[in-house]
Amino acid sequence: MTAILIRARAIGEVLGTADWDVLVMRSPGTPAAGLLLLDAWSRGGDPGWLEVARRAGDLLLATQLGSGGWASEMPVRGAGLAWWFRPANLWTALDDDVTSGGARLLLALWQATGEPAYRDGALRALDLLCVAQRPDGSWPLTWRPRWATWLAPTFEDLPSTNDAATAAPIETLVAAWEALGDQRFLEAARRGGEWLLAARGAPPQAAWAQQYDANGRPGPARAFEPAGYAAWESREMLDALLVLARATGEERWCEPVAGAVAWFLGSRIGPGCWARLQAPGETVPLYADRSGRRVATAAEAKHPYKWTGDYGIPWLLAELGLDANGAPRDPSSPAPPRRPFGDAGACPGGVPVEDAIEEPGAPNPRARIVRAAVLIARSRGVPLSPCAPSAARWREVAAAPGR
Repeated sequence: MTAILIRARAIGEVLGTADWDVLVMRSPGTPAAGLLLLDAWSRGGDPGWLEVARRAGDLLLATQLGSGGWASEMPVRGAGLAWWFRPANLWTALDDDVTSGGARLLLALWQATGEPAYRDGALRALDLLCVAQRPDGSWPLTWRPRWATWLAPTFEDLPSTNDAATAAPIETLVAAWEALGDQRFLEAARRGGEWLLAARGAPPQAAWAQQYDANGRPGPARAFEPAGYAAWESREMLDALLVLARATGEERWCEPVAGAVAWFLGSRIGPGCWARLQAPGETVPLYADRSGRRVATAAEAKHPYKWTGDYGIPWLLAELGLDANGAPRDPSSPAPPRRPFGDAGACPGGVPVEDAIEEPGAPNPRARIVRAAVLIARSRGVPLSPCAPSAARWREVAAAPGR
């Protein structure tokens, strides 16, 4: 639960007013569930799934902030936002597919129903994504009023890839351009792609950092997140470039693919397993405890935190025509899991969310969303990316001098 809700809950319990529910926007949350229901309905599924998705969209319209976006978690009473949240909250979330996911759900509902309210809500969120884009083309983790960023600047105002910041806005703006034909959304997505091309590391770390400083260098975030190149975030950034390549037909977005694949395959800590962070200039995992002190293993590091996982990298490799070892993939082989935003997956031997068994009387909605996302993606098979020919050159990059 976010800090503002924790404080409000503590006060509300004393006053006897802590009677709100929590709308979870961060993925896999309400927007992700609504999009999955719409997807399943559009493929001939239960008409009731459309009605449930519409209820989710109506709640998003009722809770949409004045900025046009949403917070990661929001207190709701009935079908509306708790009265105290709007004046108390300054933060609009751009990471975790919060505002991006909300925009995509409303846009998809407009396409499914034709109701103008959904289109109008989507446009407010899309306008915020355009306004919140930094001059360099990246996105920060959050949007706040200008006076607040001036009065109390934080790393959350700087360029970021953490938790799909930058990647999710790019993919959402491309989807908006395809649905609405508004060129400004494609132009903003292109600027994001240009930043990704410029921000990636040089071989052998041809990947993306989790956080950047004001000068565009890898930088620290929270105390336990030192500067480092990030496997999970790099997969998400490459996904965004693949979306641009498919939508525009431009090969330039494929240019980073070979170097990133070489880094993915060279930085594994086991078959199908990656550490989230690697320090600049190093080849070993980077783990830190709550204070930021570097430790030797993920078990010693700050918890809870997703220090290791498959991060959806096997699916990315499959899209690029490669198997888990970088060899040409047999198209008839089973599809690896496609990870939605917010799902780190698990290393072999661990239990991924989609395979977790729910305890009796303790439903896990987020696990159910992931399970549905994985199953739907597998049912469709792995689409081959137009960037696959670039990926086939990853061995040349890995063998180049300086590696």
